[in-house]
Amino acid sequence: MLNMVVLGLVQGFTEFLPVSSTAHLLFAEALLGIRRPGILLEAVLHLGTAAAAVILFWGDVRRLVAGWVLSVQRRSDPALVAYGRVAWVIILITAITAALGLAFRDPLERMFSSVRGTAVQLMATGLILLVARERSGRAWTDATAADGVAVGLAQAASIIPGLSRSGTTIAAALWRGMRRDDAARLSFLAAIPAVAGAGLVGLADLSLGEAMGYTPAQLLVGFAVSLASGAAAIRWLLWAVRRGQLRYFGIYCVAAGAVVLVIGGGR
Repeated sequence: MLNMVVLGLVQGFTEFLPVSSTAHLLFAEALLGIRRPGILLEAVLHLGTAAAAVILFWGDVRRLVAGWVLSVQRRSDPALVAYGRVAWVIILITAITAALGLAFRDPLERMFSSVRGTAVQLMATGLILLVARERSGRAWTDATAADGVAVGLAQAASIIPGLSRSGTTIAAALWRGMRRDDAARLSFLAAIPAVAGAGLVGLADLSLGEAMGYTPAQLLVGFAVSLASGAAAIRWLLWAVRRGQLRYFGIYCVAAGAVVLVIGGGR
């Protein structure tokens, strides 16, 4: 139970902060000596952070769904036209992520066994954050299909352990010309279907988790802790992004990856 609390905190605080939740989960599991039942633990914790994003951005989520439904029905509401368009962009982002994730599922899952490889990718995340810059001032509601392709490819790449999903997608949105806080908001909203989908896929390992002694109560605790800490992390990152402080997360990623490379042993 204590391990699930620790992992829930790690997942919640690092899913939306641009420091790679997968990397920190792998580091924590290796440090605590936790036996991994496939990707079940990551799945449950990801569902917790997806729920946190839905709760915090419920107003945007509701308008995106309503705008998308109206666009499918070929009806128009001036207040929801932009949201309907962005909903299709998020669907494009999710489709790209899912297609590439499923196409390379086996080699990607094998990457989860390498702590040192994950550390190298975490350092790559740091370098991406250090060079990311705001280029102009577009809003997230102005997102286009081209934005969707760029953010979708970034999100798909972040399936690799150590590459931060929020870090790469925020950097991609900044490169496409969005304001800092709008890039972060699009990143969070695009995360909901991707993170929830990954979580649901990972629940296929539920029987393996039960065989290894993981109880529903333990998994529920991990879910709840990741939800609460994920909500706190979203608020913190929005505050930091508005102030142009992504570089500090970049410095942390480079330093943390280097430390793990030094002390990580052969794995």
